Amino acid sequence: MAETVERPRWVLLVYHLPREPSRHRVAVWRKLRDLGALYLQDGVAALPEDAVTREQLEWLQLRVGEAGGEATLWEARPGTVAEEAGLVEDFRHSREEAYRAIIAEAERIHRKAQMGGGVLEQLGKLEREFRAERRRDYFRSPLRIKASAALKAARHAVRVQGRGVEVQDAEEGR
Repeated sequence: MAETVERPRWVLLVYHLPREPSRHRVAVWRKLRDLGALYLQDGVAALPEDAVTREQLEWLQLRVGEAGGEATLWEARPGTVAEEAGLVEDFRHSREEAYRAIIAEAERIHRKAQMGGGVLEQLGKLEREFRAERRRDYFRSPLRIKASAALKAARHAVRVQGRGVEVQDAEEGR
């Protein structure tokens, strides 16, 4: 007997906003970007369905209406397994780009910390970016683990550098 693989359900926000004022379109675009939504075409954004994405898109639907636009939420499944695989791949690809940037920045912070540079604020910002990417990583990109490891190494280097400064300050204070 063949196993049935549960295919994810998707929620689509189909919307149209007036051109002016543009701040409403920008606000919707930013929120969809922050959620990690993919645009299937202009005014049609998709997310894997779960309680959080549904709630966020319902909220956006209301905001579009308040801004004088129209919005409809749809539950959907792509017509073929291949189309769905392509959509999942698009989601993974967008997260992998972000994870590669996080890895590169974590490695830069690591090197800078080893040379004694102050990078605590940069590390904090990068850790916030990583947490945001994890929330958008609906299909668990393999680069997620590498990004986490690079951040851990950078955090360790910053701590070691920080302890070195504390020891040096204490010795100079004698």
